[in-house]
Amino acid sequence: MPGTVRVDPVALEAAAADLDAAAARLQASLAAVSLPIQAIPSGSEEVSLLANRFFRHSAGSFSPAAADAINELIETASALRAQASAYRDVDFEHGRSLGN
Repeated sequence: MPGTVRVDPVALEAAAADLDAAAARLQASLAAVSLPIQAIPSGSEEVSLLANRFFRHSAGSFSPAAADAINELIETASALRAQASAYRDVDFEHGRSLGN
């Protein structure tokens, strides 16, 4: 039927589990290499010092960005689970109203 959307709550929950697994792998990888990323300038001239400052800034923003990514994965998985539950509830109510 045109215009119909078919949602499989089992597929939503499987996707949520995959996202949780990805978040766990990323968290484990970050914990395994928890040493700070440090760049040492290759020389004392201005270009080396400016490049080093850029690399330090980039390295300093990596861990917070990775933590934000982990949180986004977890939040998205939670949202998918909530949507799967809502679809199940609606299906149950529609089935009950039809007398099934």
